[in-house]
Amino acid sequence: MGGSFYRQTKTVFGFSCSQMLKKKGFVISTILIALFIFGGIFAVMAISASSEHKEAEEPTKVGNLIVCNESDIVCEDGSVLTTALLADAIREATDSKTITVEWKDKAVIADEVKAVEGALGDGDTNTFFAVIRKTDDGYGLYMVRPKECSWREGEVTSAGEAMIPLLKEYVERNVNAELAMFVRMPTAGDTIVVGEDTSIAAQFIKYLLPMISGMLVYFMVLIYGQDIARSVAAEKTSKLMEMMLSFVSPDALIFGKILAGFVMSVVQVLIWVASGIGGYLVGGIVARSIDPNYTDRVAQVFNAVRAITGSSALTIVPVILSLAILFLGLLLYYAIAGIGGSVVTKPEEIGSANAVITFPVLIFWMLGYFAALSQNETVLTVCRFIPFSAPFTATAEILVGKISITTGLIIVAEMLACTLFMVWLAGKIYRGLVLYSGEKLSIKKVFGVVRGK
Repeated sequence: MGGSFYRQTKTVFGFSCSQMLKKKGFVISTILIALFIFGGIFAVMAISASSEHKEAEEPTKVGNLIVCNESDIVCEDGSVLTTALLADAIREATDSKTITVEWKDKAVIADEVKAVEGALGDGDTNTFFAVIRKTDDGYGLYMVRPKECSWREGEVTSAGEAMIPLLKEYVERNVNAELAMFVRMPTAGDTIVVGEDTSIAAQFIKYLLPMISGMLVYFMVLIYGQDIARSVAAEKTSKLMEMMLSFVSPDALIFGKILAGFVMSVVQVLIWVASGIGGYLVGGIVARSIDPNYTDRVAQVFNAVRAITGSSALTIVPVILSLAILFLGLLLYYAIAGIGGSVVTKPEEIGSANAVITFPVLIFWMLGYFAALSQNETVLTVCRFIPFSAPFTATAEILVGKISITTGLIIVAEMLACTLFMVWLAGKIYRGLVLYSGEKLSIKKVFGVVRGK
């Protein structure tokens, strides 16, 4: 065999990558999905800005804000914070004719909204709401807009933004300067309180993000994992295998193929992520050119997630840990795919190699997803620390701050150890069975190969 193990692996890796790039399906799917992500985000932001701009041309209205205070903030005449100051700030920010502010301590927002809507009849109301709640990291300001409110969503959002500096100043002076962080959450278009289980942010955390992250891992593993399994199995049962082994070692063959599938899938994911970021940035520029007062709903949802789960959500460290868990999960399953291809003994068994990877992926994805939907903390906790299920659960949970940075580091360390072991195991099995042919392998035989017998 010519060359070092590193050089042989590099050769197999380069050849496998070039073969993937030559496939039209890979290139076309990468480009089309990237354009879809970019265009979809851009279009949503541009259309939303255009809609808000048309609404802004309508005449301004009088308004009544009811503040449901569930925190330790005090608003009264003669103090640092008064209803008159809040009204002036909101009136200036929204360019409204008249605004009145009612401050209610310990009021139940659902009851307040129901009372206002019950008195409506068939007409509109000029009343909207704000809910102030204390969180672990500061305070949350939740703006609520009744379904039939004559105030536009953008106006309610601007009112919330105008309140934050006054509330923050009060906390800095009278409570604790370190807790003076206010996160304003999206305006609700219905009789719901943003911040509870029915909010946009809660729905994003509970349903959408686990589904997106789980589906990404699932389909990437199926696509690339099956390709690796088929490639390894096809070469292993080929008559050219003995010739190939005169140039490249078995370890270099299997490692090169696994790493090629891993790197190409990571590149594809990063291209799609970059497309999404690009669509968001360009869409934001265009949206603000259409309407300078454009409300960035993506930022609203991110802020809402931080208010619910903690200030570390969607920041740089959780993003890095989340990507680490995702990518280690892909490499782990690609190693399993390599093992599936290694145990094939006849050409007609190549199709069955896919089952080795399909069933574990499907089982662990469904387990993690339904545990997230049902909020079964016992199952979720177990899934977080199982390397095979962590990519389907912990990837989303660390991203939104549902689990701590320390826990995320422990999960990454566990996955790294398990992934390296599975890659080593794939090489061990492939090396022992590379020239094996004949009867279908038994589990006992595979274990014998691993033990060197």
